[in-house]
Amino acid sequence: MQSPTHILTGIFLYKLIIALFPTLPTVWLVIITSILAFLSHGLIDAIAVMTYHPYKANWEDKFFKIYHIVFVYILTGVLVIYFLIPYWWVMIFALLPDIIDWYTLRPIWHHDPVIHPKIDLFRDKFFHWLPNLKEERWAVLVEFFLLIGLGIGITLL
Repeated sequence: MQSPTHILTGIFLYKLIIALFPTLPTVWLVIITSILAFLSHGLIDAIAVMTYHPYKANWEDKFFKIYHIVFVYILTGVLVIYFLIPYWWVMIFALLPDIIDWYTLRPIWHHDPVIHPKIDLFRDKFFHWLPNLKEERWAVLVEFFLLIGLGIGITLL
């Protein structure tokens, strides 16, 4: 899925852990939330076949371009600015698999991704039954509804 979904999932998990364990020492809160945010990335990416993620980037396609500029880049920027101070560390852990595979290993070290192939194996084993909607434009609604649910959850916690 896209970075806004990972960011909001990490924040939701942090607030959920606080709500469930209000007396948890801060160090344990950070450790548990960091691990859960990191692992949540894999679960979310495993179900990403149900969302709009074309196999090839097509910047000539107006829908693809608008979706990525507005939803991915602008919304990510807004969320980072809005949530940076209280949640910077949980956002990093929620995005860490992408940071490692797509922003470190491939461009800097010219190495194949390490984490995402394992996510693919996990998806093939446990979520093989999900419909593949990656090329369907309307599948952006799946991620939008997930974001709305996360936003409501964050607000209520």
